[in-house]
Amino acid sequence: MCFNLSYFFLYFWEVVSLKSGSKSRSRSTLSIILRESKMRNILRLNKWFFLWHRFCPLLIFAVLCTLSYQTLEGKKFNGLKVHGDHRILEPIVSEIPPNRSGVTRSDVLSTVKKKMWDLGIRPERPREQSHFLEIELVILSKGTAFSVEVSLKKMAQAYGYDPKVVGSIITLNQGKYGMFGNAGRDKSYVLDVVEEVLEDFIADYKDSNLE
Repeated sequence: MCFNLSYFFLYFWEVVSLKSGSKSRSRSTLSIILRESKMRNILRLNKWFFLWHRFCPLLIFAVLCTLSYQTLEGKKFNGLKVHGDHRILEPIVSEIPPNRSGVTRSDVLSTVKKKMWDLGIRPERPREQSHFLEIELVILSKGTAFSVEVSLKKMAQAYGYDPKVVGSIITLNQGKYGMFGNAGRDKSYVLDVVEEVLEDFIADYKDSNLE
């Protein structure tokens, strides 16, 4: 039942004491019971506080590990499966106009290549030349915002499609890898966004090409 038995006993004792005319004894007993009840509550709170203080960091660590694992875990897409060695992938960066952040095409390409090496992908042209990685950084007309989009492009004929019908370069089923940002911030911020988007793509790309 959801009530403190000590208070029920206190009430019962008070009634009995009043009927017997022992008011002073009742007050003394009341004071003792209240102190004991308060002490038990304090000890109970201290116990819960100790347990929370001890296990809370472990709980937070477990949650962060789970979120990190879910973030790094890739998804399989048929459109990301490639011919030949998937560990070799050529990155191509679209032209970037002058912008407030001072980011150039060379900056983005250098950042992308370094990140690909770190993630176990060689940023080189594959022997088959049947696909490539496209990185598109678009600065909006007023120069106050930008968008980054990463996608795998394939040569239609190499993957069994008629170029006369679908065009020479196609984009098959894959995830959405893009992000918006403030183009007025410094160069490092823009390049960090490029890396973040690229990480999401590479995770899916590698997982899609595992046998």
